[in-house]
Amino acid sequence: MNAQRALSSFRAPEETATQERTWTVVRDAYRMREPVRRRRPHKRLLLAPAIAILLAAVTLSPAGATVGRWIRHALGVPHAAPALFKLPASGSVLVTGAGGTWTVAADGSSRRLGAWRQASWSPHGLFVVVTRNDELAAVDPHGTLHWTLARPAVHDPQWYVPTGYRVAYLSGHALRVVAGDGTGDHALATGVASVAPAWQPGSDYRLAYVTRSDTLVVRGADSKRIIWTAPLSGPARELAWSSDGRELLVVTASHASLYDPGGRMITSIAALPGAPIRTASLAPDGKTLALIRGITDQDAVILNLADPTAQPRRVLSGAGLRQLAWSPDGRWLLVSWPAADQWVFVRVAGMPRIAAVSRIARQFSARAARASAQDGFPRIEGWCCTTSGTAG
Repeated sequence: MNAQRALSSFRAPEETATQERTWTVVRDAYRMREPVRRRRPHKRLLLAPAIAILLAAVTLSPAGATVGRWIRHALGVPHAAPALFKLPASGSVLVTGAGGTWTVAADGSSRRLGAWRQASWSPHGLFVVVTRNDELAAVDPHGTLHWTLARPAVHDPQWYVPTGYRVAYLSGHALRVVAGDGTGDHALATGVASVAPAWQPGSDYRLAYVTRSDTLVVRGADSKRIIWTAPLSGPARELAWSSDGRELLVVTASHASLYDPGGRMITSIAALPGAPIRTASLAPDGKTLALIRGITDQDAVILNLADPTAQPRRVLSGAGLRQLAWSPDGRWLLVSWPAADQWVFVRVAGMPRIAAVSRIARQFSARAARASAQDGFPRIEGWCCTTSGTAG
C-alpha cells in the first residue's frame, strides 16, 4: 500500500509546466475554431474528454517528440488553402528554404532562383542579392547571375534604398560594403553582432549596425564617419529604418524602440512580463508597428504609433509564430507559423479578414520531409514592390 501511495503521488520533473503548455495548445485550438450550428447530441461528443486526455498523455509521454508531429497538424487556422494559389495583394514575396531561394508573384506563380541560403530584394525588385557559405552574388528575378564575390562566412546582405547603389553584408563579424555592380568591396567595421545591418533610405549612405558589445552605431558607409551611437539594454534582434528614413526601429527581447535620424529615442515599447518580443516590423507608412511576443504561447499584435493611447490589437494567437512581413500597400500582414506549417495573411486595413495557406514547407523545398521541421521552415525575406518598380 505504501508503494501504491508513493506511486500515485509521484510527479514527473516539470510536470506542472508541461500541463500548462498542454492547456495552451487546447485553448488555442478552441480559440481558432469556427462556429458551427448546434446539432442533436451525438455519441461522438463523448470523445471530447478522451481527446483532451490524449493531448495531455502525448505531451507528457516520452513518445511526445514523435507524436508531436501529428499534434502540429492540428494547430493553425482551420480550412487553410492546401497551397499558395495567390497573394492577397500585389507585389512579390522572396522566400528562402531548404530547397533554395524562390520568388512568389501575386498570381501565386513561383520561381526558384537557385540553391541560396539568404536573400534580399533590391529597392524596386529588379535584382536580388543572395548568399551561400563563402559567396555573395546578385541575380535577377529569373535567377540569372550578374556578379559574384568570394568572402568568408557571408550572411545578412542588405541593399541600399532607394537606388541600390550599395550592398551591405556581414562576413563573420566584419561589416562590409560593396557597390551594386559588385565592385569596390571594402570593410567598414569589425566586432559586429550577427544582426542584419539597415540602410537609412535617402541618406548619404548611412548604415545602422550593432556591435558585439550591444552598441547601436549609425555610420557613413563611404566616409566611414560615425554619425551617432547609443547603448542598448540587451542584444539586438532586428534593425529596420522606416521607408522615409525618419525612424530607426531597434528590437530587443525587452523593447521595440524608435530613434530619430539624430539618435534621439522617440518611443520605446516594453515587452509584457514573461512575454519577450520575438520580432517586430514597421508598416510601409511608418504609422503602425506589428510585433510577435511570448515564449510558448505567442501573440501577433499591431500598435497604432500615431495614437499613444490606443491599445494594441491582437490579430493572431498561437504557439510557434515566427516572422512578420507587410504587403507593399500596408493593408495585409503576413505571419509565418512554422508549428502549423502555415502562412497566415491578416488584413489589418478595412474589413478584417484572415487567409491561411498550409503545406508551406513542402512548397518551397526539394526535401519536403526534412523541411517539415520548424528549423527548416522557409524564411520570408521580404514582400516587395512589383518588378516594374511600383508598389502594390
